[in-house]
Amino acid sequence: MRPYTRISGQFTRCGTSLLRNEAGFNFARLGRRWNSNGQVAGDKVAESIEREGTLFVDSIFPIRLGTWDIRHYLSAYNRPEVINALKETLSKVKTSGFKVESVEPRVKDGGAFVKFKYTQLTQPADGEQPLDPPALEAEIKRQVKELGGIKSWLGDNKGDVWLVRGRPWKEDMRRYASNDMKVYFEGPDIYQETLYDILRHYGQVSNISNPVPVPAGNLRYSTIQFSTLRAATRAHNCVHGFTLVDEPAIPGLKGDNKPTRLATVYERKVKTQAIWDWLTSHPRIVVPVMVFLLGSLSYLIFDPIRSFMVQAKVVGWLDYHEFRIVKWIRRNTIDRFSFFGKKSSRQERSGGSGNESIWKDRKDAENTLRGYLSDLPSTIAFVHGPQGSGKSSMLTRALKNADRHVLVIDCELLNKGKSDADVINGLAAQTGYWPVFTWFNNFTNLIDLASVGLIGQKTGLSSSVETQLKEVLEVVGNALKGVSTRYREFERGKEIKKDFQEQTEAHLKEALAKIQLGTYHDGRVDAVAGTGVTSELGIGDEKMTEKDEDKPRKPPPAVENAVIATQERVINAKEAIKEKLEEDPEPQESFDDTSIPKKEGWAGSAVHTVQGAVQGIVKEGKKEAEKLIPGQWKGAKEETEGPRPVPTYSERTEIDEEIRALPVVVIKNYATKTKFTDELVVVLADWAAGLADGGIAHVVVMSDNRDNGRKLEKALPAKPLTSIAIADADSSTALSFVQDRLAQYGVQSNLTRQQKIQIDRLGGRSSDLEALCHKVKNGMPVEMAVEDIITRGVAELRKNAFGEEEEEAKSMRWSPQQVFFILKALSKSTELPYYDVLLDFPFKGDEAALRSMEHAELISITTSDGRPSTIRPGRPVYRYVFERLVNDEIFRSVQDIALNDKAIASAESTIRACEDELLKLEKIRPLDSGILASGASRQRADFLLKKMYEAETKLEKLEAANAVLKKGLKKP
Repeated sequence: MRPYTRISGQFTRCGTSLLRNEAGFNFARLGRRWNSNGQVAGDKVAESIEREGTLFVDSIFPIRLGTWDIRHYLSAYNRPEVINALKETLSKVKTSGFKVESVEPRVKDGGAFVKFKYTQLTQPADGEQPLDPPALEAEIKRQVKELGGIKSWLGDNKGDVWLVRGRPWKEDMRRYASNDMKVYFEGPDIYQETLYDILRHYGQVSNISNPVPVPAGNLRYSTIQFSTLRAATRAHNCVHGFTLVDEPAIPGLKGDNKPTRLATVYERKVKTQAIWDWLTSHPRIVVPVMVFLLGSLSYLIFDPIRSFMVQAKVVGWLDYHEFRIVKWIRRNTIDRFSFFGKKSSRQERSGGSGNESIWKDRKDAENTLRGYLSDLPSTIAFVHGPQGSGKSSMLTRALKNADRHVLVIDCELLNKGKSDADVINGLAAQTGYWPVFTWFNNFTNLIDLASVGLIGQKTGLSSSVETQLKEVLEVVGNALKGVSTRYREFERGKEIKKDFQEQTEAHLKEALAKIQLGTYHDGRVDAVAGTGVTSELGIGDEKMTEKDEDKPRKPPPAVENAVIATQERVINAKEAIKEKLEEDPEPQESFDDTSIPKKEGWAGSAVHTVQGAVQGIVKEGKKEAEKLIPGQWKGAKEETEGPRPVPTYSERTEIDEEIRALPVVVIKNYATKTKFTDELVVVLADWAAGLADGGIAHVVVMSDNRDNGRKLEKALPAKPLTSIAIADADSSTALSFVQDRLAQYGVQSNLTRQQKIQIDRLGGRSSDLEALCHKVKNGMPVEMAVEDIITRGVAELRKNAFGEEEEEAKSMRWSPQQVFFILKALSKSTELPYYDVLLDFPFKGDEAALRSMEHAELISITTSDGRPSTIRPGRPVYRYVFERLVNDEIFRSVQDIALNDKAIASAESTIRACEDELLKLEKIRPLDSGILASGASRQRADFLLKKMYEAETKLEKLEAANAVLKKGLKKP
């Protein structure tokens, strides 16, 4: 180790120890000692001077590794105790006048600074040797060890003392200890050997790096790696601020003798921006990992919560209306007042007879649906019928007494959404799916845009509406499985509890009966025979059976009545025989008495006669008593039980219980036309098919259009749908419905013949009949009510069929001429042949226009043998609406002119096509002349001329008709 020293605040290389003046510790060489003024003492008189120094005591507190380190807060409870123990221990050190001045905790580095004073001999007497700082440090360590060490915050004595050589920086910044430490050189660089000699004293040094090149104006530094964290904290607090002058490494070279101040700083192993820099520089690795973590987070945390919320929605766990306390409050508050939801007595007496009357034509549909719900699901029940035909009420009746959990999804509410987020939120609200983060999709779209710029491709985080709908419905499907499982467990537990209660009650009743009869036996209170160790239970001393009862058991009432009757008959028989014997002592064969059972072949003395009669009566009485006992028991059982109860869990078969546990999923207004129809319909169809095919739930799909079932058939191609058709009621049923409903409203229902004719104009659509009843209830005559419904239908038809604005008309999938052609034809006829309309003008095979009009409920298409057959009005009342609309001369004239113009354009196109082909035929006619000519060109020309003549004739008629119509428009 090369020597170094410090003179007047500077260090030079020398060969002895380190002394300290006011500026610090100095090294002296060859026994030369320096006083505070830097002069050598030449005499041998003992002199001393009081010095100050600083100790660093380590390992008394935990080293704080970061803001998250809770040990820092735990050690605060006994911190004063540790400081007091430290003062007490150091106060017992007796060397060189050692005296503690103050103690300053350095909690962040797990130690404390101790300022002390000691006496240093500047001129020792003969035989005395002054203590240099290393010797002073060693002496203090030795005495502290003899005193048992320094107490730490954990109660052990692992603390140690170290002499501070520099000027420690007592900062409180968020710079936490680390094994790696940077040593900055404020002056010339220090060699590795010198750094090792200085720092090895505090612990094992693992590595020292050479000073790294730095930009001009920055300090050069070396990085020192310690093997332990405690060694790094000791070095940092003892060496920081240490100033020295290093000699050249090669002897003989002359150094510049410039001092170098050492500044130590902990080096963070993980820089503040290191993680972020790595993440941003490796997007191809980070982005897939983030996608996986987000998916795992949703699957592990949110999906179970969502599944539970869906089950709560289906079962009604969170419905406060079903809480007992809410029911009790409502029953004792609101329901006590007559004006809250009270039915009229007339309505109660009617008992919904109107519904029953209109339900006669729907009994088959209801029975079909009940049969579907009473079997294990394998397909989908598709209920279709025009709007307002009573599909919902029929379903409500079928589910009324089924005691099933029902989940309803209304597509009409979903289709009202204006954005993708509205559709997702609507589906989540109807199914109970929560929490839902619709904003996350917008966020992922931004991430995709950013990833395209970073890695050249999308991350795949964003998803379409179809994918999000599938994710929601997948969770709902899993929740429905849980509903079935929980229902079975609940029913099984309820049945077990009921059985236990019945067994307990039966046991108590039996014990009570035995107590009353004195035959109850309890082993805990048995009689004891004998005394002492020879005693034994006196089983024979207790009454155990019915023979030991205190009093004879009373026979059943049926037996008593039979015995009394037998006794009376015996007495009567004796009296009758006595009278006969008085008249004729020897009974003859002709003796016959219907009151006495006759025994064949009996005869003899009076004694034998009486005995035979009595034996016959007794035998017959026994038979009657035996018959009475089970009969009486059976009658009593029927009286106590009353109506036949619902079968219990144990009485139901396994299949019945499985069916009762399955929930029912109802999808209403399926395939209602909106911009989301295609995506929503396909997703719901696939989901419903999965539920039915997997036996998870019964699925009932309700739609206004029969053709919507084709989408379900595509999702479930292997199995046919359970199709349930709902049609409008006939005239008699519709009339009965109106009469019964008016009776419920308290309106006089004696309808005249003219009023019945007016009601018949509405047909059997229940929505129109309900509207009529409400209008009549509010005081409107039947004739005016029907007229008002037709007038409203005209306004609705103008808007829905022709559009109020030009843009709205362009968005329709049919032309005004097509819909007017249908209206005009149906105003004259109740139905039209489907294919005749399809192939003729103005449709010319445009089947999409007809299907669109059917979806809009302007028309209805009936089928025969699975193919379209006829076209009818969308509602029965539309026939009269069509008539009213066609009878409007101005409207009819405008539409006829537009329809004729389209026909004229078609005729002109036909004429031009014929003209062009005739010109071509004129060129090839020479080739088809002569003896061997076939005359094909002439036949074709004749056909074209005939066709052109027909088109021309039609065109002239249409032009003339338009001229007449236009004259009519000139009238005011």
